[in-house]
This record gives sequence, structure tokens and C-alpha cells, in this order.
Amino acid sequence: MKFKIGDLVRFVDEPIEGHITSFQKNDMVGVTDESGFEIPVPLNKITLVHGNMKRDDDEETPNRSQTNLPFVERGIYLGVEGEQKDGLAKFYIINHSSYDLLIMVSDINGNKRNGLFAEKVLSRDFVQFYSANFTNVGKWPNFDIQILRHSTDAHTATSPIKKEFRVKPLDLINSKEMDEVLEAKVWRFELDKPEENIGLDKLKDHFISHRPNRR
Repeated sequence: MKFKIGDLVRFVDEPIEGHITSFQKNDMVGVTDESGFEIPVPLNKITLVHGNMKRDDDEETPNRSQTNLPFVERGIYLGVEGEQKDGLAKFYIINHSSYDLLIMVSDINGNKRNGLFAEKVLSRDFVQFYSANFTNVGKWPNFDIQILRHSTDAHTATSPIKKEFRVKPLDLINSKEMDEVLEAKVWRFELDKPEENIGLDKLKDHFISHRPNRR
């Protein structure tokens, strides 16, 4: 079985679960558990845990039409949860919008893409798609994130979201925010924020109109 960084695995011989955070020599991998400690273990002594990595006590999110909530066009975030002193960082897609999402996340490696995760995320729901160790924050992946938005309710037409995004060490200097969907404090980065129009056309016209006349 082929494993990758971020996979949730279980030890074959011990009641331990954690996420793969490194690959080591001699067919060993580093697995970081909830305590934040990275444990070296042979590849043949772990097995993949399937599922979308939600918490055991999560409840189903009620349908928007059942709660008479207004349609929310924006609010798709990448969230990073964890304490640097504990070691383990968990990466989430958090959906505050009224859309259901189909997400695909890849690791950018030069001109190539390595698929990391693909999943559906319902409105006002979340999914963990990756994990890493804070000690390797400078080597965290550059993510290629693609998102399709869907709703059976009337809504404004949307284009697919395609972003390249990497969480950098300086991003973690800022304070975490309490996220009401995840119910945890996270560093949060908005993925569906409209691109800023810096007015290049107007700036170009301004310089052309103020260019001195040639004689």
C-alpha cells in the first residue's frame, strides 16, 4: 500500500492512531499522534484509516432550507489548527457558505501535481485534508486547490475556484480566530475572496495620457 504525508493511519500492533508526517530511511515513517509526538514505525506495521477525519461527536448539519437561513455566497476557508508547542498541525477546508463543495487538493512539485485529497464538503461543514509537523513549517506543501460550488437553490453563477496556496511561517505570527463551524481556533485563510482589481488599465491610461508629446 502506498502512503503519503497527511494520511491517517493506525498501528497494527498497538492501539495508536496518528498522521504520517515524515518518511525516513529503511522503510520507516514518522507518525504524529494527538499528543504531538512523532513516533518512528515500520511501514508494514501501519494500516490506513479510511474516512473524512471528522470528529466522533460531529452531528449532521441541518439543510439550509430547513432552517430558513439566507443564502450565503462566500465563506470558504483553509484553516490550520494546532499548537506549535504540541507539534501537529491539521489542515481543514471549512465551508461557511450555502454551497456544497467538491474539492481537490494537490501538492505542487515543479510542473507536476501530486494528488493529496478529494472530497465533498457540505454547506456549513468541514473536512481535514492534510496534517504536518510544525517543526517542518518551512517545508509545508504549496497546495493546488480546486473547488466546484453547487446548490439546488437559486444563486449567482460562480466559476470554479483554482488557487495555489502555501502557509508560510510568517502567516503563523498572526493570532488564531475562533471558527464557529469547526468550533476551534485556527489560522484562517479565505479561498473564495474576490480578486482585487488594482486598476492596471486605468493606470496604463493615466501614464499614456500624461506622456510628454514628442517633437
